[in-house]
Amino acid sequence: MAVLQSSFVEDIPVGYPGMEADGELSNIITRTLESGTVGFGKAVYQGTADRGAVTTPSANLLGFTIANKTLPVTADRAADTFVAKDNLRIKNRGKIWVLASVAVTPRQPVYVTSAGAITNVSTGNTAAAGWEFDDTAASGAPVRIVRR
Repeated sequence: MAVLQSSFVEDIPVGYPGMEADGELSNIITRTLESGTVGFGKAVYQGTADRGAVTTPSANLLGFTIANKTLPVTADRAADTFVAKDNLRIKNRGKIWVLASVAVTPRQPVYVTSAGAITNVSTGNTAAAGWEFDDTAASGAPVRIVRR
């Protein structure tokens, strides 16, 4: 059997991508990933099918993927990812953990790069309308984003 984790840290992480941050008022929808793969805590957009989702940034943001720790790791699926035809739980309102691709502070608006990274930089990126950062975080660190 493959070793999935061979090292451990002393402290419990504050959160991980796709983790629901708290019980604040939220809304969750379900859509099917039309193609490719997407990680936990990533932005997804309306696909071509009525209930489809894609990762290509557009003005039609559905929300951010909620982690599903029951998914198996296989030759076709890396850890912490959804693959085509998976049902995605998507938070389109509320608070969720993501990874900041740059240093951020509270109340800054959220943008998504063409590669799917979460940032506060507007230039050349797609706005995640209504979403803002809820914490101060360094580049590469977990951070909560919220849409109320």
